[in-house]
Amino acid sequence: MATIEEIVNLLDTLDPQDLEFVADFVRYLRWKRGLAAFAADGRPWTFDFVEHFRRAIVGADTDPAGMEVRVGEATCGGETRMALWQHPPVQGASFVEYQVPVPADVSDLRLHFATGIRDGAHLAEGNVIAFRVFVNDWKIWSDTQHARSWREHEIVMPTLPGDIVRVRFVTDGLGNHEWAWAVWGEPRLIGRIVARAEQ
Repeated sequence: MATIEEIVNLLDTLDPQDLEFVADFVRYLRWKRGLAAFAADGRPWTFDFVEHFRRAIVGADTDPAGMEVRVGEATCGGETRMALWQHPPVQGASFVEYQVPVPADVSDLRLHFATGIRDGAHLAEGNVIAFRVFVNDWKIWSDTQHARSWREHEIVMPTLPGDIVRVRFVTDGLGNHEWAWAVWGEPRLIGRIVARAEQ
């Protein structure tokens, strides 16, 4: 088993892009450990956004010309995942909105996803793609990305049990939509259902 010192020495030899890959893998391990804790402490509950894509509302904030939105396999940094493809339009942003019924007995609700730019994109140096998440019209997360690799994200959601929650995924080319091959990898709402003690 490697020691912390050995791992740190190895990290010192990596370039910045490889370090970002290592950081993404560490975030993935934390997420995986969190799922195990859910399973040990109650029955897991999941809403898979890729699986429910047919129920989504797809649109653009202005003209949808140039927009491509669908689901399928996406490869970023050589790693393939099922994903929501969301290439923004020529001008403005695209959105994919879901209405998610959250059961009343779900707790510890989290939104887990990865963001990426698909392999093969020739995004110009300095051009970035904006990724944003809205819940019930409130922006709860945003980021910009240029690297063609997966970045893992987990957001603790507000308390929403027993509600119909509107979750909106938004991508924006920020004025240049060429090669903006934006994808959301395996987006899911994850919570746990804990059986209530009998009275």
